[in-house]
Amino acid sequence: MSMAHCIFYPKLKDQVVGKADQQEEKTRFGTGFAFLAQICLGASVWTAYTQWLWRTLMKKDMTFEVLNSAFGAETSVLSFLNFEMWKRLKVGSTIAFLAWGLLIPPFFTPATLYIFESTQVEHINAAMPHPSIANVSAAHLFTYSPPSIRGTKQYENDVNRIFTGPRTVMNLLATATSSLGEILPLDLPFNNSAYSINFYAPVIKCGDANDTERYAIDGLLKEEMNAIHGTLNETASAYFSFVPTYNSTGSLTAVSHPRRQIPSTPMNELWMTFLRPEINGQGERVKTRHYQICRPHNASYNLEISQYHGLQNVSVEYEVGETIPFPNEKPNEISNMTQHAYTAFMWTVCDQLVGKLAWMDDTSIKDEQQATAQFGIIDSPIQHTSLLGSVDFDAYFEFDEEKELYKDQNMSTAFDLSDQRLKDKAMARNRTLDILIEELSSNLTVSMMHNRLLTDMANTTIKLTTDVNRYNYKAYGLFVPYALANAFALVCVILGLTSYVRDGAMPGKKVQDYVQAMHDPKFQGSPAVNSRTPSFSAVSGPDEPTEMRPLGEGSGEGRSNERARYYQDTRSSSDAGRVEGVGIV
Repeated sequence: MSMAHCIFYPKLKDQVVGKADQQEEKTRFGTGFAFLAQICLGASVWTAYTQWLWRTLMKKDMTFEVLNSAFGAETSVLSFLNFEMWKRLKVGSTIAFLAWGLLIPPFFTPATLYIFESTQVEHINAAMPHPSIANVSAAHLFTYSPPSIRGTKQYENDVNRIFTGPRTVMNLLATATSSLGEILPLDLPFNNSAYSINFYAPVIKCGDANDTERYAIDGLLKEEMNAIHGTLNETASAYFSFVPTYNSTGSLTAVSHPRRQIPSTPMNELWMTFLRPEINGQGERVKTRHYQICRPHNASYNLEISQYHGLQNVSVEYEVGETIPFPNEKPNEISNMTQHAYTAFMWTVCDQLVGKLAWMDDTSIKDEQQATAQFGIIDSPIQHTSLLGSVDFDAYFEFDEEKELYKDQNMSTAFDLSDQRLKDKAMARNRTLDILIEELSSNLTVSMMHNRLLTDMANTTIKLTTDVNRYNYKAYGLFVPYALANAFALVCVILGLTSYVRDGAMPGKKVQDYVQAMHDPKFQGSPAVNSRTPSFSAVSGPDEPTEMRPLGEGSGEGRSNERARYYQDTRSSSDAGRVEGVGIV
């Protein structure tokens, strides 16, 4: 039974726990195995104890007190308080003590089975979402492109469209993503799942402008700084970003504010110039003007998406492909609606970045006059985004000290950043604008999955993770008690078998066993005959009634003429197995 218990619990290891009644059933089985193991081991040890007890009784004299304790050891643990029994019956007392010790393992072994929290993983094939911006049939969800000809019928002859602007949902997603600075929570069909998926979608890459573009950006920056704003003069520009657009005369203009949804002919690009603080070759901190151009590209995305207990983890990888120009189809051409959708994507990102960060000076205000003489302005939606913490905006936040906003400005603290500026830079991780804009575009692409309407479904392999409870057991608590119990029981059984081989089968503890023992010649020569203490001795003849006598000091051969007291005299026929006479003399 102990072996069965030691096999049963390991078999349960890592199995999923079912209902509560199934859990209780396993514990009941363990308790049953432990109980049966105790009975089996105890029976074998007590049998060995009885064999050894009679063997000792055959060789040693015992007082009635020792006999009472020895024969009652199986039913009363108080028998072990008799130290005389430990002296006269050393091995037997040890066997009895070990037999009582077999009651201990059932208190520990069933409880070694326990339950721990775990997960169950399975792989299935199911349809999972991905952004549908590259799907021609879903382009109308991203772009507002009305037909170019009046009187056309939808889905029949409205093949030529004019791009007007993005859908409002794109502006909403772009605003939320740029403000949060990370991917929005995805709307996934499974709570605890992980899968990978591939799709095509846009990404925006920024690079340094060439000489022609730098010259054009400088010209448009000068126009912006020379623009009349009453008595205000723009004396320094830390950041200027715009969408280059051709006007009705074909000239290039700078649209530096979020655009309205009207037909226009912009370039599908974002131009920007800014001051970046750098350390030159002499170790001096200088501000260098940079010129960059951002363009949308088609990209092949690979997403590794996992969601567990409401926590999402998205790993984004992509390969950049071709540049996407602004749609400019002729009236008789079929519009590329994917190009329209990508342009709407670029539009929404640009609307978060256009504008300027500059220093304004009102030269009409005298020193003693109470009015704002000089100040910095942030005329750009970028102030609402996480990109404000870019290192490329540090030059603007140093204007207060550099332009001597306060008299006798302490320049030793000119570059000490405020606590809020430090938090903004930590959010952007102090990175440059080109990296942050590319990250914003990829985050916006993945954030489309926040809205299930902007996604398509594709079959893929999903790893589902379910929280479960599993069985386990404490190996030491199960095996050690059983190993000790079986080892002690084996020793006791070996002692019993040794006695059986040497001395033969000894009587049991039934009444007939006592009577047979008194008839057994092996007990007639017991050392108890010559004992000086009240002891047990068996004296009988082959054809005479057996007598049980207490022998006192000087009793000789046990035939004293002292006063006799008979407590019981029973006569029976020997051939019927009845006692002819049992008495205490």
